[in-house]
Amino acid sequence: MEENRPIYIRLYVEGRKSWFEWSYDGEGYQKIGGIFDTTKLSDEYCKYGEFTGTMVGITCADLMFHRKTADFDFFEYVADETRAVE
Repeated sequence: MEENRPIYIRLYVEGRKSWFEWSYDGEGYQKIGGIFDTTKLSDEYCKYGEFTGTMVGITCADLMFHRKTADFDFFEYVADETRAVE
């Protein structure tokens, strides 16, 4: 049974590691999936290390049946400016 219920999804970035988390209330989040190397999240990632920064966006596509949709109420980017960049 599918639940049609709003959820929160976030990408948490900590240094060179990042992971996705989800929540029903926007307070208590649970990790989903694996941990990713954040340095590879760029359109300029290559074997020579020409990394200029990570790009973040949001999208959803039903590439198989073209029937399902997702509505996003907001997108927010929050950076901790007090932490040093590795």
